[in-house]
Amino acid sequence: MKENPFHHNHEDLKELLKQYQNLRTGRNPSFLDEESFEKIIEYFDDKEDIPQALEAVELAIEQYPYSSALLIKKADLLIAARHYVDALKILEQAELLDGADINLYILKTDVYLALDQQERQ
Repeated sequence: MKENPFHHNHEDLKELLKQYQNLRTGRNPSFLDEESFEKIIEYFDDKEDIPQALEAVELAIEQYPYSSALLIKKADLLIAARHYVDALKILEQAELLDGADINLYILKTDVYLALDQQERQ
């Protein structure tokens, strides 16, 4: 009998969320790699729980301060929360780490459009 991959992923996610909560609260803090943080952030983002996703990305950036992917995700969440100026600052930091990531420029364009500054693109 073949194992249900969705069930397996759900169990993995449950375990990741438990580890994240432990890390967050300081009880039995465990190590989470960058990919695990990305899954947790995506989980909260998919639930449209932007404050929780932002809290998770902050914790992830504390652990991985030189991750352009995490900075870009944070900027994306800030844009969703309509914190455009803050998002732009984060995108500028991410650009210093990895100026080749196309998502940087897509998100910058989104910010400039939201701020009605299309000429800056």
